[in-house]
Order: sequence, then C-alpha cells, then structure tokens
Amino acid sequence: MSIITFSEVSKEYNTKTGVVHAVTDITLQIKEGEIVGLVGPNGAGKSTTVKMLCGILKPSKGEVSVLGYTPHLDRKKLAMNIGVMFGNRSSLWYNIPAIDSIRLMRDIYGISKTDFEERLQEYCAILGAGELLEKPIRQMSLGQRIKIELLVTLLHNPKLLILDEPTLGLDIVTKGQFREAMVRLSQSRKTTVVITTHDLSDVEKICDRVILINHGKKILDATNREFTHMIDQYEVVYISNMETSKTLDTLCHDPFFREKIADAYKFVVPKQAKREFLNRVLYDDQLRIRTEKPSLEDLLYEYYS
Repeated sequence: MSIITFSEVSKEYNTKTGVVHAVTDITLQIKEGEIVGLVGPNGAGKSTTVKMLCGILKPSKGEVSVLGYTPHLDRKKLAMNIGVMFGNRSSLWYNIPAIDSIRLMRDIYGISKTDFEERLQEYCAILGAGELLEKPIRQMSLGQRIKIELLVTLLHNPKLLILDEPTLGLDIVTKGQFREAMVRLSQSRKTTVVITTHDLSDVEKICDRVILINHGKKILDATNREFTHMIDQYEVVYISNMETSKTLDTLCHDPFFREKIADAYKFVVPKQAKREFLNRVLYDDQLRIRTEKPSLEDLLYEYYS
C-alpha cells in the first residue's frame, strides 16, 4: 500500500531574475513501513519536496497524495497523522524540563492519560531517553536533545515520520542509537520514514530505498539490494608515494580519480576496468597500492555533479 504518491510534481518560484525550477516532474511512490533516504547536494530540491510532502508548499504542477490526503488542502488533518522533525528547528522549551514540553504536545494532540503513559514508556525505552525527562533542554547535549525531539515527534503515533537532517552533528554512538530506533519503529509499528540527509552512512545502514534528487529532478531511485549489487561492481583503489613518480601527471587526470587524501590518491574503478587500470601503474615500483570495497558515497559521487 502506497503511503506517499507524487505524480509529475513540479514547483516553481517567480523571482526578480526569472523563474526558478526548484522541482521538476518528480514521480514516486513510497510504501507503508519503508525507510527511504532522500539525498542530493545542497540546493537540489530536497527541502522543497519535503515541504510539499507536509503541505507547507503547494505544487505548481502535478498531484501529491500523503496518507490519502492532498497535503496543502488537508494540512490540519494530515498533521495528526505525521511526525516532522527538522534538524535545525526545535519544538522544545529551552529553560524547562523535557517532560513539560512533552506534556504540552500531549495536550495539543489530545492524547489520553493512559495512552500518553504507555507511549512515553515505550518510546523512552526505544530511544534511551528515560533519564532525560526531568532535565532542562538547555542542560542537554545535542544528542540528548535530538532524542527528546524525536520522542515529541513520535508521541501521537504518526503513520509517517519525516526527518530532515536528523543526525547532523551527532557522535557515532548516538547515530547508532538513532538508526536502531528507526529500524525498530519500521519493523514493529510499520511506521513509514522519510529521511533527508547528507550523511550517506545513515542511508546505507538503515534505508530500504534511496531517492537521489539533483537540479530539481529525480536522478535515481533504487533499493538497498540494487545498491548492494551496484557497489559489488566497483572497487576503491588507493595509490600512494606518487610525489616522486612520473605516473602522477597521467593518473590525476584519469576519469576514475576522485580525491587526494593525505599522501594517497583515491580512485573508484569498475571491476571490469581494474586490470587495465592497474597495468598502467604496476610497472612503477615507487607506488604503493591498496584496495577496499566502495561505500554508497563512492557510488553516488558522480550523481552529485
């Protein structure tokens, strides 16, 4: 069952310098219980897409359906069934204990006392947030605050969770806890999750699908299994000790070259081209070579241009 449907959706803005095409002819469907990563470079159209998803923006063309609602027409009804968290915004009161902000959200959503206590206990267990309830927000670390933000977002049991850069600035331990919580929600409650992020390790570890947007267009839409297959077709090759090598000038202009990291040069090479590539460098005994499996970031690099 599709929770989200975009049918040839476009969004345009009229500016003093002309028309800006923020999103162009995007068509997609997201099913119940899926965790979907919405990725792309800055200015690609991700935020505009999310705002149309929430009903904040009206599409210039096409149709958007979320949980059976037209978001910009049924925004209040939709709000009762979705949870939205923006990484750079807060719904918490800064100087009071977290539990007071949580109780305020309970009243806003009209949650009964019994349901509230059950959900509070459940989500505190999932997020590891039980010890934070009496702590003022201003005394919390970023990771602790994100846990409470997410707890508030989940309190009314939304069918759809929309998270914009949720792990921005988090340490690796807190990121791991966040990822585990998202997977548990998807599996136990069939909660659909849409995550916009620049951290492709989040996407690689928890997302069922990845939708890449650039220049306002959907460039790629693939499942985790499809990406795993694509990753298997490439290998990362690091070559070092090139400073005194005559091979340097030619390899820096190689189409597989990505970046220089310390004294090593990184190449992402299709496996079918690996032998020919290495034949060009193995004759040079000044070079050191090591290989590793590519990441999703390595795979998507070219789509960001």
